[in-house]
Amino acid sequence: MEKKILALTGALVLAATLIGSAAVLASNVATQSASSAKATTITVVGKVADTAVGTITFPEAAADATVSNPSNDVDGTGDPQVLDATASEPVVRLKNTSGGTLKTWLSITTWQNSIAASEDYELVVTTDTTVAVVDNVLSADGNAATVDTTVAIPTTEYRALYLELVLGSVAGKTGTSTLTILGETS
Repeated sequence: MEKKILALTGALVLAATLIGSAAVLASNVATQSASSAKATTITVVGKVADTAVGTITFPEAAADATVSNPSNDVDGTGDPQVLDATASEPVVRLKNTSGGTLKTWLSITTWQNSIAASEDYELVVTTDTTVAVVDNVLSADGNAATVDTTVAIPTTEYRALYLELVLGSVAGKTGTSTLTILGETS
């Protein structure tokens, strides 16, 4: 019986020593945090030229209308986006200028003056000219949103971006929004 009590006492002393050591070590612990930013090396360029696009414009339409023929400031209003089952043309192309393949994210700010009820997108390889419908949701309500397109763009390659906007119900308004293209290592 004495051996059992002695063994139990030894175990308790060892446990107390370990707990005491852990308490001493706790003051040597520091919390860490880090974050990584998505890449900004995907550029928005014209339909053919590698000229940077600064503005995409949706033409005026009636309240509640769906506008699917935006144009950009490089190709001009005379060369808008075309949706067609055999001869579609995007509003812009996205080019990966980084050193590796990037998965593409689209981020949009809230449309001013509640001009937009929603906005959709399609992002496809540039050789795909069969885009007749734009139905991937970018913003379901015209407000700020960020979307993982799951589309990867290898380095120095392009993807075609199609956009479609549903206007709000109040006529006589004008508004703007900012579309940002981001990349993430895939």
